[in-house]
Amino acid sequence: MVPLGVGGMRKLRAILAFVRNQTWVDEPKWLPEDAKELTSFLQSPAGKRFSRILLNLTLRQNSSAVQKKPDALAGACGYAMGFRGCVATIESLTTPTSPGAFDDPPGDDEQIVD
Repeated sequence: MVPLGVGGMRKLRAILAFVRNQTWVDEPKWLPEDAKELTSFLQSPAGKRFSRILLNLTLRQNSSAVQKKPDALAGACGYAMGFRGCVATIESLTTPTSPGAFDDPPGDDEQIVD
């Protein structure tokens, strides 16, 4: 067995704490009506403010991440990318999806790396 060291044990404890507190919920089906309602909200005055706040928060995360010291840079950039991904997901929910839109394309199960 390879010793983990202090840093490795800290990371392992963090991973276990993260996994332990994650619970899955049944994901509801997103309907075209839901997309229309979200689009209507985002076009309302409150929705426009919401979108601008999300944009500013995303820009703030990006700016903060690139100013970090090298030892914290990867984590901060990963967080900023995840934040932007979350905002992009919210925006994508305004587009109605067709049945099977999230299914894997044919041939997607091929091995990429030997």
